[in-house]
Amino acid sequence: MSHSAFTCVRSAAIFQGLPDADIETLTTISTHQQLYPKGTILYAPTTLLDQMLIVDSGRVKVYQLNENGKEKILYMLRPGAIDSEAALFAQRPHYNYAETVEDTRICSISSQDFQQLLHQVPALAFNLLNILGDRLTALESMSALTSNVGSKQRLLMYLQQLGQERGADTFELPVKKKELASFLGITPETLSRQFKLLAADKMIEVNGKTIRLSD
Repeated sequence: MSHSAFTCVRSAAIFQGLPDADIETLTTISTHQQLYPKGTILYAPTTLLDQMLIVDSGRVKVYQLNENGKEKILYMLRPGAIDSEAALFAQRPHYNYAETVEDTRICSISSQDFQQLLHQVPALAFNLLNILGDRLTALESMSALTSNVGSKQRLLMYLQQLGQERGADTFELPVKKKELASFLGITPETLSRQFKLLAADKMIEVNGKTIRLSD
């Protein structure tokens, strides 16, 4: 199926709710379906933040490295996700790494083009503030998970949150278990043990990447 620039731009949460005419205008300043092979570093600390990214297909992990070079995943970007929203308002260095974990196609909008357009469509600014607020809330929630509860409860809360987001008791894990372990701040071995403990307690059922939450 051919790529639709209109559909791609409209799929980004920051632009949802805008009139079709505004979406059409945004497509004129956007670049579409640039292919980045698996393992490509999209940006790194000190890279200039000068464009907003929209993931069209594939996956991207955003992470930091500690002083020992250990990776800590902050969040994952999947199709329809946007990143580097701050670039639309200010050019400054990135603080994290972003790397494709599979072949990924990226659409983008440059900060310079967007700022020119913003004078014509001020509603974009309000949508962006809402998205940034949601991102901040999610990061604060995960910070609470990783600092205040044990690994078993941390995993259960994560799975329950996924179930709420999908509106279903049965769903597939959106990330590899190694990535999930890093995201939750535990080792892969600990994650495996906690899955087994939750299953033994009949709180979840596990079938490969498919998870079913018990009532």
